[in-house]
Amino acid sequence: MGTFIGHISPGLAFLSFGILYAFRLSRIWLQGNGFHPMGNTGKQQPGRWGCIKRIPVEGIMKIIYGTLAVLGEFFFPPGTYKLILYDRTAPDAHFMHPNEWQHVTMYSYFAISGWVDILSQVCLPKRLLLIEHLALSLAFYTETLLIAFHTHGKEVVEKAVHFHLLIACLVMCVILTVEFWRPEDPVLWFTKTCLVMIQGTWLLHAAFILYKPPSGKAWKDEDMSNLMFVTNFFSWHILLNLVLFATIFGITKLFYKFSPNSATIVKRHQNGEYKFLMNGLSQDYTTTTETINEEETPLTADHF
Repeated sequence: MGTFIGHISPGLAFLSFGILYAFRLSRIWLQGNGFHPMGNTGKQQPGRWGCIKRIPVEGIMKIIYGTLAVLGEFFFPPGTYKLILYDRTAPDAHFMHPNEWQHVTMYSYFAISGWVDILSQVCLPKRLLLIEHLALSLAFYTETLLIAFHTHGKEVVEKAVHFHLLIACLVMCVILTVEFWRPEDPVLWFTKTCLVMIQGTWLLHAAFILYKPPSGKAWKDEDMSNLMFVTNFFSWHILLNLVLFATIFGITKLFYKFSPNSATIVKRHQNGEYKFLMNGLSQDYTTTTETINEEETPLTADHF
């Protein structure tokens, strides 16, 4: 991670997760049938097709991103080999490549969270939301802990950049902890999504601050204005991601407004009419509001 590509790649990963969550939350909110971002919490749909439909996109993304990042830390660029824990030839047998091992630990926790998502949503007869949330929380707790002790040998500007990333991670840990008691609070989900996007855009910006400044001149550690502008830029990233979230919400709303199928879903409470899309085919059902309240489960992201 201590390179330009080492900051770009996790930045893109966090940003992609944030954008995915932003679209998902916008869609669920616009459906107007209750806020259920966790999706199906009951018994799993049986059969091969039900199993395929249950494979979580974010779980696959965590595994791919985490595994590729681990391999990159040990074996990139080609010809590199850093899979060495300590130097056996040295008299004190000191540890080797501590930065890379910290990065690998962080990435591994996110990959494990992805595997937990898949096991819970695909392999088990009933989804274990608490275990999924615990695995994700442990990943962010670990990230926060490692970043807090990731300043050894770093210059002042780099420490400042990581300190602001640490702030986002700490707030994320607080949100994830509160979610153990309030798992479907829309304010918490909105804040969590913005924090993930902030981590993504900030890591992307950090790559240019530390390794490829647009001016072509390295940031001087002794210049206090540089440190002040690091804080300025981080503050701007907060506003930037709020605007990005609002833009995603607007795009999703326009989609629901002009898409015939989506419009039917949004207006499902009118005249008791529902329209479900199943295997690419439209099927219309007519029922009453009483039947909906008593028998139908709320529409969630898992239904689409």
